[in-house]
Amino acid sequence: MSRSVFLFDIAATRGDAEEVERALLARASAFALGAFPTLAPALFAHRILRGEGASHAWEIGLDGGEEARRAELHAALLEQIQASLAGVAEVRSSAAYEDLSLPAPRPDLGRATLGPGGAVSFADDELPAWEDHARGSGAAEAGSALTDDLLAEIAQRRDAVPAEPGLKAWGAGHMYAGGSDKAHIAYLQSYFEARAARASPSDRRKILAFRAFQAREGSTAAINTYDNQIVTWGTGWGGLGWLGKVMERATASAAVREALGAAGVRYRGRNVYDVVDLDAGTVVTGGKEALEVMRRSVPLLHLLIDVARNPATRDAVTEAQLRTFMEGSGNISGADAIATQALFNLIAHLKHWAPGYVTGCLEWAVPQAGDGPSADRDKRLAALVGCYFYGKARKFRWIPDWRQFQLYFHHMKADGLDCLDDPFIKAAGPKAEDPFVAVPATPGGAAPPKARSLGDAPLAGQPDLKAIASGRGALRKGMKGPGVKALQGALIALGESVPGGADGAFGPGLEAAVKQFQAKRGLAADGVIGAATLAALDAAFVAGAATRAAGAETSNRTEEEEHR
Repeated sequence: MSRSVFLFDIAATRGDAEEVERALLARASAFALGAFPTLAPALFAHRILRGEGASHAWEIGLDGGEEARRAELHAALLEQIQASLAGVAEVRSSAAYEDLSLPAPRPDLGRATLGPGGAVSFADDELPAWEDHARGSGAAEAGSALTDDLLAEIAQRRDAVPAEPGLKAWGAGHMYAGGSDKAHIAYLQSYFEARAARASPSDRRKILAFRAFQAREGSTAAINTYDNQIVTWGTGWGGLGWLGKVMERATASAAVREALGAAGVRYRGRNVYDVVDLDAGTVVTGGKEALEVMRRSVPLLHLLIDVARNPATRDAVTEAQLRTFMEGSGNISGADAIATQALFNLIAHLKHWAPGYVTGCLEWAVPQAGDGPSADRDKRLAALVGCYFYGKARKFRWIPDWRQFQLYFHHMKADGLDCLDDPFIKAAGPKAEDPFVAVPATPGGAAPPKARSLGDAPLAGQPDLKAIASGRGALRKGMKGPGVKALQGALIALGESVPGGADGAFGPGLEAAVKQFQAKRGLAADGVIGAATLAALDAAFVAGAATRAAGAETSNRTEEEEHR
């Protein structure tokens, strides 16, 4: 599986180069591909390139994807980028490429030496290691068939891996959930409890959410080879997606590298593997091709299970999966607005399932839920998040299974937050109306307040702020421009202290002022201007403008009376 690269030639339709750059950087920082909701945003690598004048290029890289899928991705990316840049810039041309270069073999992944007891020994010093036969290894044997001695020793190592009786044939592949291994589950619970005890409050939430996943999404030793991800290992890490991130971290451990290497498996990086195919007698190098070899080999599936459970390697594998979860599904924008672990777990489940449909959910939902963080508000937020999730599903025409969605709300009840009586959750299926047009009512029948659309100066008339108000992008520390200057002016007008004044630069002083404003209104105090913060800021400024106008009118009447 090679790397796909998509390049978009961008030209300004209005404004200068700086305005286009701000728009591109904002959209790249909050990017999620709605048409492919199961592709986590972190899998996309973005580069914004500046050309002459106001011309730019937006380069998006993605590991994996055969030619047919690459064409679909290209079309979806083009459509979304064109829509998100409307009014600021346009796509003049675009192209999709296949990056044929392979990651170089890791320099420390040479001959595996686990010692006696079934490990690959390669006693003859003149005998090349199996890795030397891999394509692109740089050795004279690169691309050639393995010797019988090498094949025999690798087969011996694979046969020595303990078999897991719970690994069963399922559909076109195999499945093992891991829940029956009580000893491993007990180890995981102990590991996560110890890990959470020394973590920050923010990270503790993520760790506890991943702990809850072990009984619901499969343990760190789980296996699934029956779907289009080819090989899924652990708590839902698919071979065409996040598995590479897990492997990158796990193989930082010498013990993990040696356990895999002794059985003829090496991770190169970018979802590319070297895997010995005992049937063909060669090393298969690639993504999908190498994963298919692993899928066909039951001993290699047993190896993955063993590496996740073996005391010599399990800590490295557990930490690799945990850190990947914390970076991806557990990395929830606006999580400071969540009061309960139960709602955090729910959103993490939805993001693990279809991250493209969850990105931006809290920024949309929090202004409608009212009040400050509390368990009651979390119940309202949960239903709104569900509406947002299926609203995006309708927009991008991939509808997740409703029963699976309802199951996550049963999990949320088990975690301590029950909103199963909410009409939206109790329904036989998702609502037909678009929640982005008709906002769902809050409990009690009253419609929640809708986010404003930049109704008054100094926020009105700023293209980058309009984009943020509609859920595209954000402003954060390090950015510059008229949009930042308008925000500074609005905060100053509201009486907030903004060191440096309205200079158009988003520095530490502005970040502190934004955090203070967010905290006063029960928003996530992250110092980032997203749709929810912008709506609250605009509403506060408009309300302040109305008060100022009323005061001015009173003052005028007083002056007129004095003149009389």
